Amino acid sequence: MPLYDIEIEKAIAKIKEKKAVMVCIQLPDGMKPYAQEIEQKITSETNARVLIWLGSNFGACDIPIGLNRLGIDLFIAWGHNFFHKTEGW
Repeated sequence: MPLYDIEIEKAIAKIKEKKAVMVCIQLPDGMKPYAQEIEQKITSETNARVLIWLGSNFGACDIPIGLNRLGIDLFIAWGHNFFHKTEGW
């Protein structure tokens, strides 16, 4: 696993909470070498099947199109920042 905290337990808890059967994970390029480890950790602790999105992504607004046609119950994107509303926007 990477040296930084990827909050995998938070992802596993959300999968269990949602009772997700098919999960798609999206990783930034620097985390893609860890994709198989992340997938194995998720599948060993949940009943979910994991689809790893290996296409490019350019930020929080870059969500793959057509996930609903693949039967995805939950989409987890690592490496994106939250957008916060500020005054004047």
